[in-house]
Amino acid sequence: MSAPPAPAFWWGVATSAHQVDGGTDQNDWTRWARAGRVPEAGRACDHWNRFAEDLDRFAALGLNAYRFSLEWSRLEPRPGVDDPEAWDHYRAVVEGCRRRGIEPLVTLSHFTLPAWLADAGGWLAPDAVGRFVRFTGEAVRRLGPVRLWCTVNEPSVLAVMGYLRGVWPPGERSLRRTWQVLARLVRAHRAAYRTIKATRPDAWVGLAHHVIRFRPRTPGLGDRLAAAFADALFNRWTIARCGPEQDYIGVNYYTCHWADWHRPFDPLPAVDDTRPRTQMGWVVDPEGFYDVLKAVGRHGRPVLVTENGIATDRDEERQAFLVAHLEALARARAEGVDIRGYFYWSAFDNYEWAEGYVPHFGLYAVDPVTLERRERPSARLFSRYARAGPPSVSGPPAPR
Repeated sequence: MSAPPAPAFWWGVATSAHQVDGGTDQNDWTRWARAGRVPEAGRACDHWNRFAEDLDRFAALGLNAYRFSLEWSRLEPRPGVDDPEAWDHYRAVVEGCRRRGIEPLVTLSHFTLPAWLADAGGWLAPDAVGRFVRFTGEAVRRLGPVRLWCTVNEPSVLAVMGYLRGVWPPGERSLRRTWQVLARLVRAHRAAYRTIKATRPDAWVGLAHHVIRFRPRTPGLGDRLAAAFADALFNRWTIARCGPEQDYIGVNYYTCHWADWHRPFDPLPAVDDTRPRTQMGWVVDPEGFYDVLKAVGRHGRPVLVTENGIATDRDEERQAFLVAHLEALARARAEGVDIRGYFYWSAFDNYEWAEGYVPHFGLYAVDPVTLERRERPSARLFSRYARAGPPSVSGPPAPR
């Protein structure tokens, strides 16, 4: 089934396999959870079995795109050994999107690794990039004509959380290895980019950067220099290292951080800020979103907002978040930033990594026992935006 012409703007939601599918029990995160380090994902949202009805929900909202990830450990449970049924499943997701007029944006790596690769050293294993290239080639061959690809999700977050702070697998605390794994992830992206383009030169390939607005904690010179350093290290370095091998720049944006010259390699969340906070403890900062989009736009490439969302149990806060952030996006777009799409994180309340099921990001609430979905009013608000076309500075579309 061939891809239709690209729309004026992609409106979508985003998920990742380990967070929604359920049954992903052969990866490093499941072992990390069973060792007592974090809660376990379990059935997650059972999206693996309910994907067709979930795609119906997205289509009913008027969405024209869906970002989801492949669970590598399910598709290649042993080195070099593929599971045809698992590949058929994801092919069915792609085709199900197509039948509903939804563009699939396929993410190849969203934090998890097969247990066999984790045992060999994870991303720092000598053959990790080669293994990822093989996996990428299989995805291109087996999934059919996919136009939108995201190679790696948030390489800087994986490096910091797993290798600097040690709270994610593999639990290391080494600045040197943090830097090594970040460089390895960029190398993996570039190799995957070339692999996809060799077969699908018309594909749009990028990666999802976790871009933070770093603000100086005080007006002092030291903190201002620390903010500039953090921006260069965590934002601009990765984008620059990917160079021309990114057809778009994917932006995941959630909050700002305070930069403090006392800890230049580990900026803090905005701890002494009076603005509203999410269940993650993050300050709501739509102006930072505008600043980030303007800064990323200066790289001269199209932009996809691959994630943006809020964890809250008060849906009126989610609605206000959407209005404020889409207004910021519309302003940046009106001022010349080439923004081609927006993916809300997330479709559902799901498994939020080390925080388990407590943070609720979803446009759909999920019953923790039955896993039934309940549409929130914010989903209907998002639907109004999606049906109105590209975002406009005139504010939220009127109800129909």
